[in-house]
Amino acid sequence: MTMQTRAPKTGDTIATIVTTKGTMKALIFTDVLGEVALNFVELAKAGLYKDAPFHRVIKDFMIQGGDFTNKNGTGGHAHKGAGSKIADEYHPELKNIRGALSWAKTAAPCSIGSQFFIVHPADGTPFLDHPKNGGAAEGYSVFGQLFDGFEVLDAIATTKTGRQDLPLEPILIEDIQIDVMG
Repeated sequence: MTMQTRAPKTGDTIATIVTTKGTMKALIFTDVLGEVALNFVELAKAGLYKDAPFHRVIKDFMIQGGDFTNKNGTGGHAHKGAGSKIADEYHPELKNIRGALSWAKTAAPCSIGSQFFIVHPADGTPFLDHPKNGGAAEGYSVFGQLFDGFEVLDAIATTKTGRQDLPLEPILIEDIQIDVMG
C-alpha cells in the first residue's frame, strides 16, 4: 500500500463526487500538495462543478470534466477567478494509476484551470506521470485518488461516445462535496 492507495484517515480531505451515474469518493492530497489540491477544493466548495459535464470519455484511458463555463472542454478557470490558471505541482509518490484525479491542461506551464480527469485503466496511464528530472510542464499533476465508486468510474468510462469522445448521453457532475474525515 502506498501513500496514494492508503485508506482515508482522520483529518484527510475527502471529495464526494455525485454524478448522474452514481457517487465516487476521493482522497484529496491537501497534506502533501499546495495549490493543485487547494484549487480543486476551492472550486468544489464554491459550487462551480455543479452540473458540469464529463465532456470527454475514453474507455481504458480516462474521463474528463470540470468545464463549468462553456461545458464543452474549452472553458473553466482556476480558483483565483475568471481567466486564472495555476502551475503544475508534483509529488514523487503520486502517479496516474487507476482512479487518480489529475489536472487537464495544455502543454504550457501554468495552464491548469478547472478541468480534471480520472484515470480509468487497471494498469493506469504511466506515460502521463511527471518524468524524473522533467520540466515544469511535463506530465500531469495528480491531486487525488478514488477510494470508493470504481463501478461508477467504469460506468462512465464505458458509455457510448460520439465525435470528440463526447458521451451520447450527457453525464453530469451533480455536485462535489468537500469534507474532512472526523
